Amino acid sequence: MTPVLVSVDKAGDLKLGRKKCRLYKKADVVKVAKKYGIVQAEKLTIKEMCDGLKMRAKNSPLARDLLRHAAKRGVRTDNLNLYNNVPLAKLYPEAAKKRAAAKKRAEKKALDKKVAANFMKAMTTRIATPVKMVMPQKKAMPLTKEEARKRIMAMKGLTGRNKFVLMNKLSLNQGSPRRVVRQARELARLR
Repeated sequence: MTPVLVSVDKAGDLKLGRKKCRLYKKADVVKVAKKYGIVQAEKLTIKEMCDGLKMRAKNSPLARDLLRHAAKRGVRTDNLNLYNNVPLAKLYPEAAKKRAAAKKRAEKKALDKKVAANFMKAMTTRIATPVKMVMPQKKAMPLTKEEARKRIMAMKGLTGRNKFVLMNKLSLNQGSPRRVVRQARELARLR
């Protein structure tokens, strides 16, 4: 069987490894009891074996060393749980004070950072992204055939032949009046 860590938890229950002693099968507890020097373990109940192991765990060298060290520092040991969860703050008060001070500084730093962030958030104002205003475009008034004829006849840069061709396009509906006027402007510019 592999070595088993025997300890006493805060409630005072004996633990073999991670489980409480009373939850193991008798055969497993007997093996551990024999290793710890309990004689005739097969004849005892699980509760009796667990109590015997608990006494052995309390009298172990580790527990004695911790008690001796605590006594040197002037710490009362009557309420210490020295078997599984040793209150190190009682054994090492200087280190505990330093650790508490460091924790306090870290908490203050975090609080200061949070206060600064909230202050900056309150001081700044969000500017809404400017919305581009879309101006409605004016639609050109529809051009009638008569209006297009007047504009073409008034153009100075057009020759008589060009005016005649453009008037034919208008009368035969070969292009819209606006398109024919645009062509007339181009021809007048090319003159």
